[in-house]
Order: sequence, then C-alpha cells, then structure tokens
Amino acid sequence: MKKESEGKKNKKKEEVAEKKDKKVKAVTIAYSAVIFVVAFLLLVGITIYGFGKENALTIKSAQIIPFPAAFLGYDTISLNDLNNRTVSVKRFYESQDFSSLGMRVDFNTDDGKKRLQIKEKAILNKMIEDKIIKREAKKRGIVLSSEIISQEVDRKMKEYGSENYLKENMARLYGWDIADFENYIVKPDMYRDKLAENIKKNDPEYKKAKEKITKAQTELKNGSAFADTVKKYSEGESAKNGGSLGWFRADQMLPEIALTAFSLEKGKTSDIIESAVGYHLIKVEDKKEENGENIIKISQIFVRVSPISEWLANQEKNTKIFIPLKDYFWNKDSLSVEFKSEEMKKFEENVLQNPSDDASMMF
Repeated sequence: MKKESEGKKNKKKEEVAEKKDKKVKAVTIAYSAVIFVVAFLLLVGITIYGFGKENALTIKSAQIIPFPAAFLGYDTISLNDLNNRTVSVKRFYESQDFSSLGMRVDFNTDDGKKRLQIKEKAILNKMIEDKIIKREAKKRGIVLSSEIISQEVDRKMKEYGSENYLKENMARLYGWDIADFENYIVKPDMYRDKLAENIKKNDPEYKKAKEKITKAQTELKNGSAFADTVKKYSEGESAKNGGSLGWFRADQMLPEIALTAFSLEKGKTSDIIESAVGYHLIKVEDKKEENGENIIKISQIFVRVSPISEWLANQEKNTKIFIPLKDYFWNKDSLSVEFKSEEMKKFEENVLQNPSDDASMMF
C-alpha cells in the first residue's frame, strides 16, 4: 500500500511538472511571438521612416498596420491611405493618352519618379487640410448622415451623366469604386461646404460683417444717398473713391458679382451679394457696349470678411502637425508640406515653372 501511495505521489509530481513545463513553453512561445512582432514592426518602421517607403515589404505592411504618414495632434493620416491615393493619381495620368496634345506622362524614369513625389506631396497637403476641416466640423456638431451623403453621391452621379458612366470611368481612371468616390471626393467637399456655412452663420467676424452690410442696405432702402452710405459703412480701397470701381467686362469681375451686376438696370442697386472676400452692395452707374462687348460702370459698398482659406491657415497654425516620413516635413511658416531634400526643392521649383510637355505638371 505504501509503495502504491508513493507511486501515485510521484505520478502526480510528474503531471504537475509536465503542466509547469507546458506553461513555461507557452509563455516562451508567446514572448517570442511578441518579440518577433515588435522586431518586425521596428524593422518596417525603420525602413519606412529611415530609408523611404517605396518597396514591396513596406507597402504590404502599411496595408495591414496603420503606420502614420502624418500626425495632427491626436489624429493621424495613415501611410496606406496616402499610398492608395498616390497610386490612384498615378493611374489617372497613365491611363490617358496625351499624345494628341503633344504631351507625355512617364513615372518610370528617375525624373518621372520625382514628379510623382511632387504629386504625392500635394496629396498629403490636401489630406491634412481635409482632416482639419472634418475635425472642426465635428466639433461644431456637423454630422453627415448616410442619407445626406447618398443624396449627394446621387447628385454628383447625375452631374457626370449616369451611375454606370461614373463607375466605369472611376474604375478605369483611378481604380476606385463608389465607396472610394464617396470617401475621397464627396465627404471632404461636403464637410468643407457645411463648415463654411457654419462659420459664416456663427463666427463673430462674419455675424458682425453681415449686420453691418444689412444696416447699409436698410439705410439705402430708407432713402440715404449711395455715396453717403459708402462713407458710413464701406471698407477697402473703393471706399476712398465714394465706392467707385470703374468700368468692367463680365470676365473681369468675381463671377457671383458679375452675374448680379450685369442683370441690373442702370441706376439700380443690388441686394446683398456674398463673395469669398466679403459682402457687397453693387450699384450700376452706367452701361455701354465697347468693341462688341457689354461693359458696366459700378460702385459698391463693401464689408470685408476673412476668406475661409485664412480661417484654415489659422487652424493649421494652432495644430501640432508632424510628418515622420523621410522625404517630407511640415513647414510652420508656409503652413505646408515641403521636401527635406534641397535637390527635390530645386527640381520641384524648376518643373513647376517650366512644365515643358509633361501633362502631370500642367493638370
């Protein structure tokens, strides 16, 4: 009995030891896996941020792992998203025949690769701008419901002709489907438009300017002379000349002003016109035809507001933007993505000033 009891004890000890051994092996495997993953991430990260991202390993890895191409405070722009958009732009140019225009696009040469980098830099700038706009829109409670987005997608499709036409051309030119079109084109444009509406409606500067131009309009309706109202309310250079702007053809004016001004009769004053730079009340002083074209002499009462581009620039100034990629950096002075390499800076300056016959630098 004693021997049998000892045997059971020994067996139990062996089972406990075996379990411990299995646990140790499992922990060792888990640690090894973690170490392998960390080492792999470090290797890919060093390759991307230290030596550049243009190789199969880093591109495939970025599709799985959300490596950042840029930091905007607590937000990021993913490297995979930047890669995808750059590939789409590359595909767009390579899928078209510019030979009839005497132009070419070739991204396979050394210079071609540099030109594609210029495009990528512009894409990254646009992605940063879109991210800031979307973030500010959400802060202001602007929400784009799936229904509103679908309606806008449908509207855009009608602009292009039909759903099938749009799908076929997006797939051929960019490699996009409707979801890509929605995410890359429709949503950013909608957030921009909705945010601009919100700013104009709620920001103090815009409210004050709208109140000022409305007071000017009220006084004109109550019989005040245009010149007197100019002195009281108008801003800018034209205010120094009694509001006079001189003679203009339609193509010399802001489109939103030309559309209204050329429809007015001589001596009449417009309703409030909103432009990118402010609010206007336009008076048509005279009309005539010169060299076969209609021209008008106008005066204005003008109240300035900061363009949305200035508002965006202020947001960019107040956002901590960092680009970890090897080839680019965020310039706090110009508020834009720039090349680190002096060689690329000079190359970019040269091709933008002298695009020659390369369609990718002209369109």
